[in-house]
Amino acid sequence: MTENNPLFQEPQNLQPPVSLSTPAVEDLEELSITRRPQPLPDVPETSALRKVATRLDKNPRTNLSEDARKAAAALQVEPERAALLVTAQPNGVSLLSEVAVPGGSLYVIECRAWTRMLFPLYQPRIAALSLAVPPPKLLDDHDANGPMAQARCEFDSPKQLADLVRETVSGTLNVPKADYSDSIMQRGVSDPLLVILVRVTFKDGSPSRVLPVVVDGISRLSSAAKTRTGKTIAGAADAVVEDLLRDPNSLRRAIRDEVAHYNSAYQRGLTDQVVRVGQAATVPVRLVVGARNGDTMEDNR
Repeated sequence: MTENNPLFQEPQNLQPPVSLSTPAVEDLEELSITRRPQPLPDVPETSALRKVATRLDKNPRTNLSEDARKAAAALQVEPERAALLVTAQPNGVSLLSEVAVPGGSLYVIECRAWTRMLFPLYQPRIAALSLAVPPPKLLDDHDANGPMAQARCEFDSPKQLADLVRETVSGTLNVPKADYSDSIMQRGVSDPLLVILVRVTFKDGSPSRVLPVVVDGISRLSSAAKTRTGKTIAGAADAVVEDLLRDPNSLRRAIRDEVAHYNSAYQRGLTDQVVRVGQAATVPVRLVVGARNGDTMEDNR
């Protein structure tokens, strides 16, 4: 994957700003909402997620490591739908979407993900800035059969990773016209984010982990964090990093608690905070689960 690949470029169509009223208002017109938020589904049980991971393993068009399959399953809002899409069909017809990229093809599933389980790394919009933490190279990850549909990168420590993510979110939101939080408050996120699985290792010996990384749509992801939390740019960046540093079970519990609180509050009427969570708790994604024909994840920046 290279920086010249148009598939991974930030979209240039800017979303129009909207005018929001004061918090704790129940009138949709006063909030300028064009798409009403809906009740959120419960965080899926592990058995439903396990089915997604198992079917990813059995589909001949997918090639992810076991940890990456688990990470791909964990972010699913609708695991039943994802499991159907990744199931190898007996007639040979694939339900995966195929995307042509230089050197080969990517196989993706169109699904909905929990926003708090997605993270940014490298942001082209702030590439000209002097970053305190240099962005890592995304390289192919391999197994005994060759390259997989995931990437790998290395940091000195989890703190260095956290510092880069914080800087990426705050730097993105400080770019003129890159903060879409007002329009997300109005109608949510409609354009899918492109997500790949990245195995992150650390030189200090900290345990490696697989992260769902947004490679196209970092402005939307960062803006969704600002919308959901209702915080400043710095506060939104800190919230993303806080989720990044949680262990997967802790993050899952935090999202489950947020969903339960939201659904309870939703029944009492729309307030500023209810709308924020409802519009930004989940986002549409295109998740890369397969790569073929000499495709490479290498980033030669």
